Amino acid sequence: MQRLIVFHLNDLHARIEQLARAATVIEQARDAHPDAAVLFFDAGDSEDNAFRLSNLTKGVALHRLLSVIGCDAASIGNAVLPRYGADVLREQAEAAHYPLLLANLKLPDGSQIPGTRPAALLEVREGPRLGLIGVTADLPDIYERYFGLRPLDALSVIRELAAQLRQDGADAVIVLSHMGLAADRALADGLQRTVELIVGAHSHNLLPEGERVGDVMIAQAGQYGEHLGRIDLAWDGERLLIERASVLPLGEEIPPSPAVLTEIEAIERDAEAFLAVVIGELAEPLDFAEDRECGVGNLTADMLRERMGAEVGLVTAGQAFAGGLPAGPLSRLTLWDVCNSPANPGVVTMTGTQLLALVRRGLDPEFAQDRPRPMRGQARGLMHLSGGEVRGGRLLVGGMPIEAERTYRVAATDWELDTYGGYAEDAWGLQPRYDMPTIVREALEEYLAVHRPLWGARGRVDGPLLES
Repeated sequence: MQRLIVFHLNDLHARIEQLARAATVIEQARDAHPDAAVLFFDAGDSEDNAFRLSNLTKGVALHRLLSVIGCDAASIGNAVLPRYGADVLREQAEAAHYPLLLANLKLPDGSQIPGTRPAALLEVREGPRLGLIGVTADLPDIYERYFGLRPLDALSVIRELAAQLRQDGADAVIVLSHMGLAADRALADGLQRTVELIVGAHSHNLLPEGERVGDVMIAQAGQYGEHLGRIDLAWDGERLLIERASVLPLGEEIPPSPAVLTEIEAIERDAEAFLAVVIGELAEPLDFAEDRECGVGNLTADMLRERMGAEVGLVTAGQAFAGGLPAGPLSRLTLWDVCNSPANPGVVTMTGTQLLALVRRGLDPEFAQDRPRPMRGQARGLMHLSGGEVRGGRLLVGGMPIEAERTYRVAATDWELDTYGGYAEDAWGLQPRYDMPTIVREALEEYLAVHRPLWGARGRVDGPLLES
């Protein structure tokens, strides 16, 4: 029997300190089991724009760190692709010393997205040849609508690729799935005698002993690097036997890997010159607040209105910023440290009635203190206006009271304009156009370059917005 140990992570979301602990456990296993093949897979969403190194590098830093650990393959998640488009995968692939697997999402012409492969064949020392296939969650409203990408049926694609891999010499097939546990169960049911193992992600489930669906084992290790998944396998020369699936807590008692810490320092050094560039100048400090009008909120609303050629600019402070900006020359580092929003600028036409409802929701003090999961613990903050103001309890646009039936061109981000942010309603049927793959901080850089020095603005919301 040839022993194999497969370690796996999923939905790390840029917790690099936990990744460093996982590296230590993997290194120790390689030392303790010199006769076994010790493999490591990532099932996607290692990146997260809410965390500094990932944010500064569009996720590339995480692939540098995974490479240091000796990752054997990774599937593509949804942490960066919906924000930056397909081109970001090429950048990540240049940093990754392992294949990035993506089988069920293609370019408009049906070709493979550059930087990715649908599948790979992994030769295990004195062991089996493993066929690897990567699939990701189908987000048609984003991938098709904004990037023109073509999602394919995952089950059909896996069946086709598995047959091809076995024809090419694979002794067993493993799927790295970033589709969620419910989808993995359905896949496993349809892939009996086709694949042996599904390493899952996306739904953040912790499966302490894995889960069997017929002959297929599903493994998933929770979230944020709190646990490292482990699967013990044996190869008898003909079959790959799954002996045990488990998860290992990655507590503070596990020291971080020196190799990972060294690479983190190298990434920081590489970023220094880029981040030191002065991108603008502020004539006065711009404050940040969650419970009142603030300078950085108004700056962002002004930028959005000008960039998208709108009558009104809107933004909720908490999703755009996490702190204020000092007066004087403004470096890229200073801006990026407090503006880590992954949101994209957008524009839409809506009625006065819709605009009034959206702004009223955005100015609700109780709603502004809500801390939804996408905000990573930060409060929503109040909505800020450009081209509009609240006076005497009424919403004015261009100094005139809003007209219920008139249409207005409104700029904001996807957080305010798409329904998942909680401001716009499905029944409105809005059709925003987004400036993808530009994100807020990149748009702010361009705005600050031409508005130099920039003075702050105040007094756009004078009291509450009344019901009538």
